[in-house]
Amino acid sequence: MKYYSAFTILFFFFSLNAVSAQSVAELEAKFKRSASKNERMNLAYQIAEKSLATNAKKASDYAVKANQLAVEIGDKRKEADAAVMAADAEYRLRNYKEAAGRFNRAWNTARNYGFRDLVLTSAEKLQDIAMKQNDLREALKWSTETVKYLKDSGGGARGGGESLRKLENQLAAAESDNRSLREKLAAATGQTQLLENTYQSQLKEVEEKTQLVLTEKDQALTQASQTVLRADSAIRVNSLRLKNLTESQMLDSIVKAQQERELQVNKTRLAEAELFREQSENIRNILALIVVFVLCLALIFYARFRAKKRTANELSQKNALIEEEQKRSESLLLNILPPAIAKELKARNKVAAQKYDQATVMFVDFKGFTNIAEMLSPERLVEELDLCFSNFDSIISKYRIEKIKTVGDAYICASGLSDMNASPSDMVKAALEIQDFLLGLKAERLSQGLPHFDARVGIHTGPVVAGVVGAKKFAYDIWGDTVNTAARLEEQCDPGRVNVSEDAYWLAKYEFEWQHRGKIAAKGKGMMDMYYVTGIKQY
Repeated sequence: MKYYSAFTILFFFFSLNAVSAQSVAELEAKFKRSASKNERMNLAYQIAEKSLATNAKKASDYAVKANQLAVEIGDKRKEADAAVMAADAEYRLRNYKEAAGRFNRAWNTARNYGFRDLVLTSAEKLQDIAMKQNDLREALKWSTETVKYLKDSGGGARGGGESLRKLENQLAAAESDNRSLREKLAAATGQTQLLENTYQSQLKEVEEKTQLVLTEKDQALTQASQTVLRADSAIRVNSLRLKNLTESQMLDSIVKAQQERELQVNKTRLAEAELFREQSENIRNILALIVVFVLCLALIFYARFRAKKRTANELSQKNALIEEEQKRSESLLLNILPPAIAKELKARNKVAAQKYDQATVMFVDFKGFTNIAEMLSPERLVEELDLCFSNFDSIISKYRIEKIKTVGDAYICASGLSDMNASPSDMVKAALEIQDFLLGLKAERLSQGLPHFDARVGIHTGPVVAGVVGAKKFAYDIWGDTVNTAARLEEQCDPGRVNVSEDAYWLAKYEFEWQHRGKIAAKGKGMMDMYYVTGIKQY
């Protein structure tokens, strides 16, 4: 009975998992078929929610997709919920570093949109991760942030760039190496041909000498044959004489003739043996020369094969290096210029200036930068600026805003250029995120007893002219009264606030909460209506 109950429980558990898996599979099939962003967002969120307990990796992937779709649709609540779920999935996978980063972003998103429950959940998880990693300072920080948030309120990431001339020099050097290798290959081919011609002439000379020796031996053999014939003639003559000799004289003559004949035969045999030996030796010498010649040719061809293979490998490596450097060059060009401008510059080697009727320009400048610079070493100052500007780059890239340049401690960016985002609302959101990031960094630096940066932000919308200037180092820049007005708005802004012109205010009026500052004098612009952004409207 006990085993039967256990079996029933196991069967129920596996059936439940099967139903859940089938449900997730059906949702995934619907997600692949769906064309509506809103439906795909909801399906991705449901898949992540159902997979969280059984397949945290799948839950993480679909939660990220739901978050991205929510950002595109503008569903703030679902964006924040999906961000928290993606972080929770990484937490369950024990990827604490990735989980901490996602909870941090979820904290910022929920705090910006005012979702109190998600803010507290993210802070609690971040404190728990810090405790698991024995980082008591970090745990204390998030505990303090939670308390601070409950009383009031409070955002981060990275990027970079460098010079193009060095890459062009490296490409030129690589091409020079290629030409050198080709010249070496041509020289090696010419030397091999010279060796072949030399060995051909030597072989021909050996054949001629051998033929001469064989001719001489044939002549000697002919002379020996004639000697034998003369001996036979002498024997016949002597036989005729024997008829006139006595019997004893005949016997003596026969013995002498026989001995002479045997002597001549022996000489002939010796001559033939000597000739055969010399011929065999010559043939062996010729064969040995042929074998040596063939071996030399084989070695030469093998050396040529190895040289060609080595040269081919070197050329392949050089070509791969050139391709890699070209990719790096294109990547660097895209990091310096917008894609459309970079494409036009590569196609025409110049860029025509373009006018944009409704561009939004943002100036960010640090208050009291000179005083802070005197308190920090040059290296530390550059590190702090790099930290701030890298995070600014990351924030504006989310809203497809184009970074124009940095001038000292000033950061300038614009939207509505070329194929970039033309929404002033997104520029205002990016400005709020930048101030949130600096607020969090300020709290961290104060807890460490270190100097911190406070920034002023000015935003204005209007026409600008954009283009590339310079012949040696390309610089993409914008010009016009809109740029100057944005700079004046930044000058009239209080630290930690976002100051917006009346033109930009009317284009983003219904998405934010505002504080009308009235008419304020701006250098060179007279009296201007200015507005502080106090937060994002909650619907």
